[in-house]
Amino acid sequence: MAITCFSFILLVQLCSIINSKSLPKFPSILIFGDSTVDTGNNNYIPTIFRGNHRPYGENFPGRIPTGRFSDGKLVPDFLASMLGIKEYIPPFLQPYLSNHDLLTGVSFASAGSGYDDLTAQASKAIPMSQQIKYFEQYIEELQVIVGEEKAQKLVSGALILISAGTNDFIFNFYDIPTRRHQFNITGYQDFLRSLLQNFVEDLYNLGCRKMLVAGLPPVGCLPIQITAKSPFLRKCIEEENFDAQSYNAELARLLKEIQAALLGSQILYSDTYHPFMHMIKHPKRYGFVKTRRGCCGTGTYEAGPFCNKHHPVCKNASKYLFWDSIHPGESAYRHLSNMAMKKLLRHKTH
Repeated sequence: MAITCFSFILLVQLCSIINSKSLPKFPSILIFGDSTVDTGNNNYIPTIFRGNHRPYGENFPGRIPTGRFSDGKLVPDFLASMLGIKEYIPPFLQPYLSNHDLLTGVSFASAGSGYDDLTAQASKAIPMSQQIKYFEQYIEELQVIVGEEKAQKLVSGALILISAGTNDFIFNFYDIPTRRHQFNITGYQDFLRSLLQNFVEDLYNLGCRKMLVAGLPPVGCLPIQITAKSPFLRKCIEEENFDAQSYNAELARLLKEIQAALLGSQILYSDTYHPFMHMIKHPKRYGFVKTRRGCCGTGTYEAGPFCNKHHPVCKNASKYLFWDSIHPGESAYRHLSNMAMKKLLRHKTH
C-alpha cells in the first residue's frame, strides 16, 4: 500500500486543456502500479492487503467497500469521469473482452506492489512484472476481437498511467531494511529507476506511446511513517522527504531521456510531491483539519486489515487529508484536481 499517484490527475488535465477546450479522445486508460490505483484487484488474490471491507467505501456510491483504499473514489474514478471512460474492468473479473468493452479503462494495479519484485513478495501483491504479463494477455484478446491493426491503434492511443515506488522504499529500505544490505539510498534509487525504465520500455515495445509516470510523494509525512519515527511530536520525517525529492529530480531527468530515445513517445513526469506538501502546509485552504492522522481509528497505524469495522471513523472524512494511515481520502483527490486545473489554466494563458 502506498501513495504514489497523487497528481496523475494534474497531467491528465494538462492533456485535457492545453490547445483544446474539449477533452482528448483516449480510447482507453491503462493503469499500472499500487494501492492508489488498485480499484479492486487485490480482492481476488491471497493477500491481507485488501480494502473490500468496512469502513472502506464509506463515501463511495452505495457505501460499497469495493477494494479501493479510500473512503470513496480514487484517481481512476475521477479520470474515467473526466475523460468519458465508462468503467474500470479488473482483469480478474473480465478476462475476456467484448466489443462494447473496448472504450474503457483497465487497472492492472495491485496494492502493495512496486518496481522491485521483492516488494510484492513481502505483500503477496501482483508484481509489476506480472502486471505487464496481464497486459500482454489483454492485447491478445483485443487482437482476437478487432484484429491486430485496430488493436494496435487502441493501445497506441491509450493513456498509460504508472504509479509505484513508495512501497519499495518502505518495505525494502526504511521499515524493513532488506535492500540496505545491498544498497545505500543512492544505489537503491538508481536501482528502482532502472527497473522503471525497463518497465516503460516494455510498454513501448508492446505499442504504448502516451505515458504518465508519477514521482514519489512526501513519504516522510505519511501518518504510518510519522508513527514509526516521531510518535509523540508527530513531525514529518525530513530524511525520507529529502530522499523522495532527490529520487524525483533524477526521475524527471530520466523520463526526458527515455522519451528522446523512444521514437514517437510522450512520457511525462507527474510531480506528486509539491502539490501534496502544499496541502500539508496550508490545510485550511483546502478545508482540512487533520493532516498527520487518518480518519480511520486513531489514524496513526490503521490501514488495510487494521482499518476495519471494529475501529471507529471520524465524523467528517473531508476534514482529513488521509483516510487511513497511508492513503488519502476522496476529498484530497478532489482538491488536487481543482488545484491542478487552476494551475494549468494559468499556464495556458501565458
